[in-house]
Amino acid sequence: MNQQDFDIELEKSYLRSKRLLSKKAGEYALGKDRLEQFHRIAAATTTNPAEALVNLSMKHVTSIADMSKCPKAYNLRKWREKITDLRNYTFLLDALLIDLEVK
Repeated sequence: MNQQDFDIELEKSYLRSKRLLSKKAGEYALGKDRLEQFHRIAAATTTNPAEALVNLSMKHVTSIADMSKCPKAYNLRKWREKITDLRNYTFLLDALLIDLEVK
């Protein structure tokens, strides 16, 4: 893949993430703190919000790991769905670290 095509795919990936995060905000934030669910999970599991988020992201890591054993068994749409979910957890973790005032 040449640099121009890569840049185009990178932009498309970012836009997929942005659309999904916006859509999911309505499901998870319920008009409140966008990261509230990680604080609540942390309290319920006696962890911290960052650890709760990473633990939740592991379901996507394991799913992608399973898919990678036979990558052509899945279409690009399914791959992108899984990759976008995992990427979004990294965006959420970045925001959560700011929320936690990590310096």
